[in-house]
Amino acid sequence: MKKFIFSIFMLAISGSSFATMIIVDINGAGQFTSIQTAINNAVGGDTIQVWPGTYNEFIDINKNIVIQGSGYENTILTSSHNPTVVQSAGKIKWFLISCLAGSGVNLTHGTMVNCVIKSCNGCGIWTPSTGDGIVQNCILIYNGSWGIDAACSATTVVNCISRSNSNTGYHGGGWNWCSGMNIMYSNGSITYTYNNQGVIDSDPLFVSVTDYHLSTGSPCFNTGQPSLSDPDGSVSDMGYFGGPDCPIFPVVYEMTVSPNGTNINVQAKARANY
Repeated sequence: MKKFIFSIFMLAISGSSFATMIIVDINGAGQFTSIQTAINNAVGGDTIQVWPGTYNEFIDINKNIVIQGSGYENTILTSSHNPTVVQSAGKIKWFLISCLAGSGVNLTHGTMVNCVIKSCNGCGIWTPSTGDGIVQNCILIYNGSWGIDAACSATTVVNCISRSNSNTGYHGGGWNWCSGMNIMYSNGSITYTYNNQGVIDSDPLFVSVTDYHLSTGSPCFNTGQPSLSDPDGSVSDMGYFGGPDCPIFPVVYEMTVSPNGTNINVQAKARANY
């Protein structure tokens, strides 16, 4: 596992405190409790920060905004709507996305980075023929159909891992005249895709079935897109914990709050994601 100095990251957060930020908290501590309501109230350039919780809703991302979760371990977006997410603009990152009715994501335009799309009844991501979106450093796993199904779209897939889906990891349109997606430096089986570079089909050696860090010896370690770097400056890894948008914040797993006279003491334990 790579190392990173978290104090630098925390300073970066402090320095960006004046940026436009909308907080979504399902428990009511933010401006909104619903992600879609926050999207409806956002304008281009805004960032929506979604705090931990399970958000059972369908969302439509149709603005040039950034929607960031609090890590796939903590921020789950699921629904009984097919799909759970429709994206035609903007960027979404650091979520676990699932769907009880069909596909997890319908991606036309925009960028999806460092997300886990898991256990959807249909495919993880579906892209229409007009699609030209980007899927980067995502994991597509345990879905009921293909990891990514592209209907002759120009979707670009970089540094992704697509494993243990009911069908192949990456599936193109299947017609001779179809140019198919551009799959680069990713892991997973492929059918009917034509513009492939640096694609492997090997066990990524995840730490466990729920922990998507890469174990020692993983073929996905330092084998991502050479022009992209991980936060420590090394060549990017494939998967969720790789690439320039890798979530490097620590995850708090235990917190103690205790009164101390007129003050309150807060102690927290956290594990580093990166």
